[in-house]
Amino acid sequence: MITKLQFKIELLVSYIKSKFLFILVGVLLGSAIFVFHNQIIAFYYTPKFHTKIIGVEGLYSFNSLPEEIVSKISYGLAINSEDDKPILSPIVKSYKMENNNLDYIFTLNDGFSWQNGKKLTAYDINYQIEGATISPMSENTVKVSVKNPFSPLMSALSKPLFKKNFIGIGDYKIQSITYKEGNVNTIKLKPNISSNPTLLYRFYSNDKDLTDAYKLGTVDEIQIYSLPSDLEKWNKTKIIQEIETNKKYSAIFFNTQKISNKQTRQALAYATPKSDDKNERCIGPISPTSWAYNPTIKTYDFSPDHAKELFSKNKIDSINLAVTDRNLLPLAEQIKNAWQTNLGLNTTITMENQIDLNNFEAVLSYGSIPHDPDQYLFWHSTQTETNVTKINNSRIDKLLEQGRASFDPLERKQIYQDFQKYLLEESPAIFLSYPTKFTITRVK
Repeated sequence: MITKLQFKIELLVSYIKSKFLFILVGVLLGSAIFVFHNQIIAFYYTPKFHTKIIGVEGLYSFNSLPEEIVSKISYGLAINSEDDKPILSPIVKSYKMENNNLDYIFTLNDGFSWQNGKKLTAYDINYQIEGATISPMSENTVKVSVKNPFSPLMSALSKPLFKKNFIGIGDYKIQSITYKEGNVNTIKLKPNISSNPTLLYRFYSNDKDLTDAYKLGTVDEIQIYSLPSDLEKWNKTKIIQEIETNKKYSAIFFNTQKISNKQTRQALAYATPKSDDKNERCIGPISPTSWAYNPTIKTYDFSPDHAKELFSKNKIDSINLAVTDRNLLPLAEQIKNAWQTNLGLNTTITMENQIDLNNFEAVLSYGSIPHDPDQYLFWHSTQTETNVTKINNSRIDKLLEQGRASFDPLERKQIYQDFQKYLLEESPAIFLSYPTKFTITRVK
């Protein structure tokens, strides 16, 4: 009996010696599985190809889609950094400026291809920028030429590039796109990296339809600027609140041909209540995150006594305040009450989708904030289609002309800081606030 037992032990020892490496690996692997079993289960049971459905408010053609969407599909020659200074995009290796800043020569990086597999070359650079000429110099080099110095050009070159059928060179490609009455209805983006989610954007004409879509479970995420009270306690919902200072601002824009006296406009500015939140408060047309922002300009803080003093010498009997967005109507009522209470000014409010630029007196609306601090389109006297206030000031005109012709960063900064100073002194608009954006996400 003992002999048989010894034989079995010796046989087992011999087997272990011969299979020692395999046994050791098995023990280590088993231990690892025991220790990390939760992570392994999560890995295998988490879907690799999931779709995130995002609701977007607004009616867009493909060419007018929001920047946060098109920037996922393709790159331009440049991209805008957080402080709105344009930098080279990943497709560009280097660039230089020649011919007194009239020629921009870009050298492309190797290894970039369109989403149809064809290599990106300089012959594919197809910008349509007024006053600029695109000339390929070789397969990897392209020249962008302008007739007059134009420092905002790099910001213009941040617009993503596309080939026919919306083929881009970005991290996502269009899997499908549908239209409704000529506008984009849905757009589905497939990631180049499988671990990233597929993105399906659904578009809605107004914020009510957008919010209803979230409540019905049609979309998983929305961004709105007015939060319905019932959504605050909605089940499995995460809400992130953020003051958005780099896209638009609310303001009262005056027709300076109708409200022509500067001190009258200043009196109205002092008589208008403003937000006490310094982060929300807007004091000028350039974003506080911009390198050109001037924090020392006139703020026109609410001051009824000063408003009365200015207004007493420069009175008007009545004013019509047009409103372009129904979300601004409560604010318009506050402004009306303040003007009537503090100045005795008969104020009427009208809701208008389209403003007659020749006949309005004042309009409460949104102003857009471009990446580059160049404000030529909005405030230069020659820009009759886009200079809503019709402000005509030779000093402001000159600064705007100098700003887009200068390439020295310090000089440009001083120019635009002076521009903000003199614009606020003229007070063609009462700058009010930046919108609060609510990102609402369904939590699973």
